[in-house]
Amino acid sequence: MWRKSNLLPQVSPSKSTSFAWQMDVFSNPADRHKGWYLSLMAPNIKGPAFAWLDPSRLYCNSQALADCVQDLLSPFHDDTIDLVAGIDAMGFILGASVATTLGKGFLAVRKAGHLCVATQTQDYSDYTGREKTMEVRLDVLRPGTRVLLVDQWIETGGTMKAAIRLVESLGATVVGVAAVAIENTEGGKWIKENYKFSHCIPEEMQSQIDNKYLESFNDFNN
Repeated sequence: MWRKSNLLPQVSPSKSTSFAWQMDVFSNPADRHKGWYLSLMAPNIKGPAFAWLDPSRLYCNSQALADCVQDLLSPFHDDTIDLVAGIDAMGFILGASVATTLGKGFLAVRKAGHLCVATQTQDYSDYTGREKTMEVRLDVLRPGTRVLLVDQWIETGGTMKAAIRLVESLGATVVGVAAVAIENTEGGKWIKENYKFSHCIPEEMQSQIDNKYLESFNDFNN
């Protein structure tokens, strides 16, 4: 079902804005094939200072979120996972959902400066090229702990590579990496070549991901 959005504008009333025709976020198709929910993701309408799309719109649909989590877990059914770690901040949503589905605990990998306990830190460059630091508490990870790392999206791979280093520096084992999408950048390819991974992108859609434009964006007419 398609309808005109009745959401409030995402900019202040003093600035011009427009609404979009888009798929009803709560509609579920009869054929829920892998990745059906990807068409719920919204395009960037605010310019280059923002990410090129907003995957979080699909989380508003409970069935879409559940199917996304199941798709992410599919390659890991035969793996022993002790703990799920999600990366600040959007990785918290998927990571906690994955952990709940597995019946495992969830570890937050934070941006530095937020934890009031002893931490291990790791510097990195995010997808915008900005230099940042992440941290994780010292009283959870230990040698032998098998960790599934989850983030919303892997673009340059810098954030995920830093999380991997952080987990491994404390002696834990990275069972795998899961994200809605992994772009075929140098960093994305490195992750795919060196770690077991899962994502929600059908093979025929990977080129759209790498070109940073989904065909489904055509249904978001500004």
